[in-house]
Amino acid sequence: MSTALNVITPQVHARLKTLELKTNKRFTMGIRSSLRKKLIKRKIKIPYFLMNKQEKYFHRVFAKISSHDVIIDLGAHLGKFTAEFAKRARTVYAFEPHPDIFASLQKNTCRFSNVVAYQKAISDEDGEATLYSDPSQTSRPTEGSTLSNQKRDVSYENGFSVETVQLSKFIQDLHLQVKLIKIDIEGMEYNVINDLLNSGAIDLVDLVYVEDHCQYVDGLELQREQTLEEIRKRKLEHKFDFNWP
Repeated sequence: MSTALNVITPQVHARLKTLELKTNKRFTMGIRSSLRKKLIKRKIKIPYFLMNKQEKYFHRVFAKISSHDVIIDLGAHLGKFTAEFAKRARTVYAFEPHPDIFASLQKNTCRFSNVVAYQKAISDEDGEATLYSDPSQTSRPTEGSTLSNQKRDVSYENGFSVETVQLSKFIQDLHLQVKLIKIDIEGMEYNVINDLLNSGAIDLVDLVYVEDHCQYVDGLELQREQTLEEIRKRKLEHKFDFNWP
């Protein structure tokens, strides 16, 4: 009497292994998600292994800052990152030109004696410029305010004059080495970076983190490529990170 054997072929085995890995991954992700929610609810600091990709990015940036460092936050907005910098650095210079946002920035960072806030816009020259926003965005009408006249998500019927500060001159006048600059200035980033390069002020800066706005500003891609080429020519790639979320 013969007995039939149930043989698992290599193909079936591979499929089962894939299913097992997917099941384990979903199970692990479910546990991680549940644990994250509990920690957040209890206001407990999330450990590195539970951080998402963006959180890990910021964690690596903050880890570079020490208590004797000088930080410049351009486009400080409500002060989320200004506050994080202030917890770690000696001094944080924060720039936010919109008066309504600036009031919130001051309120959110008033507990930090090492924050120096300016209601001014950063540019490649001192003077005045028109700041544009889109009040039709009722939930966040000041989000994405810009000096650029080519940004697609603002109304150019609504603008007002603001004071501008030339970043390179500001840095040179500090007479200090700047550890880190965060640049989130809605389409004016490459004007400011080029000024840093051409003025030589970049020598007084260790790291520059940039949020790129090419997807929102007409013509910015060409300016970006020209700026990146200039950075490569000067062999300064190690100073710049264009991946700020």
